[in-house]
Amino acid sequence: MTITQPSPAPIPAAAAPGPRGAPLAGVARDLIAGAPRYISRLADAYGPFVRFNVFRNRFYLISDPEMIREVLVTQAANFPKDQRDVDILDRVVGHGLVSANGEEHRRQRRLTQPAFHTRRIDAYAGTMVEYTEAMLDEWDAGWPAGEVRDVAEAMRELTMYIVARTLFGADRVAMRATAERIGAAIHALQAVADKEFQSPFLLPEWLPTAHNRRRRAAAAVLYETIDRLIAERRAAAGGGEVADRGDLLSMLLLSRDEAGDRMSDAEVRDQLVTLFVAGHETTSNALTWTWYLLSQHPAAEARLHEEVDALGDRPPALADLPRLPTTLQVIKEAMRLYPPAWVVNVRRAAAATTIGPYAIGRGDRLWISPFVMHRRPQFFPDPERFDPDRWTPERERALPKFAYMPFGGGPRVCIGNGFALMEAHLIVAAVARRYRLRLRPGHAIDLNAQITLSNHGGMPMTAERRG
Repeated sequence: MTITQPSPAPIPAAAAPGPRGAPLAGVARDLIAGAPRYISRLADAYGPFVRFNVFRNRFYLISDPEMIREVLVTQAANFPKDQRDVDILDRVVGHGLVSANGEEHRRQRRLTQPAFHTRRIDAYAGTMVEYTEAMLDEWDAGWPAGEVRDVAEAMRELTMYIVARTLFGADRVAMRATAERIGAAIHALQAVADKEFQSPFLLPEWLPTAHNRRRRAAAAVLYETIDRLIAERRAAAGGGEVADRGDLLSMLLLSRDEAGDRMSDAEVRDQLVTLFVAGHETTSNALTWTWYLLSQHPAAEARLHEEVDALGDRPPALADLPRLPTTLQVIKEAMRLYPPAWVVNVRRAAAATTIGPYAIGRGDRLWISPFVMHRRPQFFPDPERFDPDRWTPERERALPKFAYMPFGGGPRVCIGNGFALMEAHLIVAAVARRYRLRLRPGHAIDLNAQITLSNHGGMPMTAERRG
């Protein structure tokens, strides 16, 4: 006779281990002091499911790949983005892919996906190299030996021009002023949003605060600029079908869903703003951390230089990428240690359910952090050590899904991940072929964990010409 053992009762998530925190604020002060390091220590101390409070809100930090799969894939429909985060993001990038939920997100994703077809992305490789080489020519002419410059700003500017070209199609000179105007407006909006993410209260937009006035002024510049670009493209079509100019704006204007419907101009604008932000802010941060890590690890840098030097006296091209595996491994390891999207936006349970052994109540908030996941020693031994060899094909295949997730995961995985990796691959190879970057002695690494992960004080470096 076989006796079936009853399944153990789910553990109430409220009984999960975690820090006590202050009586009212919970762990708010610790998060403000340094959220990425703090929540990583929580996972170290309490395990893969940690409870913590921030003011009156209860959160759960998940750092187990199978439980993450439950949240992002198996039960994705039950874990939409938290509405408060959606409201903040809507104020920055409009209601595009980053903030949309449910069927609305699926529709937007289907309409946007053709713009990121592999053949389409591959066509941008030449632009990426062209703009990088132009930047390096400017360095040759105007960056004296020993002069310190902020490489974080240089990478932001470079990726901003590249994404402006791929989005809007104009050449480097013609688009420069427009790209800078859009970039400045977005950075102003991000600064406001960063403060809102840290605040326990989200004030209504209609209140005449200095905060809201700054937001409205930046949004007016941004929307006017993008709306004008869309209107110009419509006008050039003379009321007919918009011509495909090979840029993402063309694809968004031409894309249709299953019912034959197209995005409205407001929807196109929101997607363009979203792609502009994601297409330069995250990649520039990944590049900046790559240069920092290479400056601290001369052996890895020497391997990279040997690889790019084998290309000969010419810039890299799309066809060269398979011959540059070390370059890609360096980038992947930089994104492991310093993932630009350091935390996946808070998810909130729409209905009671279970995740692993824990019973999740309706309204419970869940945090998933790539920064934390990438430091789990069971997947990445000696996790703080910079080791590009973690990313040999064999070792990468051995990792469980969701142990490494610099672009998120599940149905909401970053739609531009192929674009971003190719861009970083080409830029690192092109820059390393001509320059060696060195961190200013004594400059502190102090994580600035806002919407993306950067360093307080930028990344001041000198540039040494190679060869």
